[in-house]
Amino acid sequence: MRKICIIGGKLQGFEVTYLAHKAGMKVVLVDRKEKPLIQNVVDDFQCFDIIREPEKLREISENVDAIIPVNENLETIESLKNLKDGLSCPLLFDFTSYYTSMDKKRSKDFFYSIDIPTPADNPGSPPYFVKPPCESSSVGTSIIYDDTELEGLDPSMLVEEYVEGDVVSLEVIGDGRNYAVLKETKIHIDDTYDCQMVTPVDNYPEFRKISYELAKNLKLRGIMDIEAIDSPDGPKVLEIDARFPSQTPTAVYYSTGINLVEMLMQAFSEEVQEMEITPEKNYCIYEHLLLDGGNLKPVGEHVLSQGYEYVQFHASEGLEIFESKGKNSVFTLISWGTDREETEKMKQSGMEMIVEHFQMKPQEE
Repeated sequence: MRKICIIGGKLQGFEVTYLAHKAGMKVVLVDRKEKPLIQNVVDDFQCFDIIREPEKLREISENVDAIIPVNENLETIESLKNLKDGLSCPLLFDFTSYYTSMDKKRSKDFFYSIDIPTPADNPGSPPYFVKPPCESSSVGTSIIYDDTELEGLDPSMLVEEYVEGDVVSLEVIGDGRNYAVLKETKIHIDDTYDCQMVTPVDNYPEFRKISYELAKNLKLRGIMDIEAIDSPDGPKVLEIDARFPSQTPTAVYYSTGINLVEMLMQAFSEEVQEMEITPEKNYCIYEHLLLDGGNLKPVGEHVLSQGYEYVQFHASEGLEIFESKGKNSVFTLISWGTDREETEKMKQSGMEMIVEHFQMKPQEE
């Protein structure tokens, strides 16, 4: 049986673990925290700091097929870069592409250099979309509707035009010469601009072409996801992240049958097969819901990380549920079916199951 090692025990680590298990692989987690969020969903947990004890990672590398970094701690990433040549297995990460993607200002310069459409910087009038240069996802973002709100803004913040439209995402996996553009998904966001749900969307040729160009110009060897606004003028790229994402790969898996963990491993051992479009297998809804006063309401993925344990709550054909236990219970519902209607029914049955469980719980105690 194949085995992989992941460095990091939060949501990116869960995503890789989930897909690795679907592919029949075992997962070893390395994290410096004594009780990382996903410790109970992996097959083996090793608690140590790779920066202070690199020899332990070298030992693990002798007994696994690959290592995948699933954290965004820059000191850890730099340490892995220095360690990679001394490991006994491949490290599935493109450090050069990550260097470009980790800084949004650097990324924007890259977009401009190859004529990639992107929201304009420092527009002359509001509304403005403001975001920090190096935080991932929605952390620190806001919309400003008045020029006076720009006063006192940290000069490191990026100020862009605010573009109306759906947020869409694509993953690309490359071997440095060939690039597979995977399945388009829609990112449904909450009031804090964080992802609360992912669903597949139809083939989007213009966005696929842009994603391919980005990967080709980076000479990507690894995985990268691209987020864009589907504006009336066509896609405008918001950001790229050259690391394994959370949420969208599972939606890709159920809607196409393509496992991005398996494909990423292939990128480091054989040639990536390019594809013009991806197969349509199922519809999928990947959603986070907060249990509040006996009711379930949509919530962004950042709330999951505030829990102390992430465990499976239910599993059946067409429906899987995971629970983040903490101050509040937050659930991830993964529903799939032959079409949207069937999938919505599966999702609804999952929501009812959660509510009924917690209604009965006090009587059981």
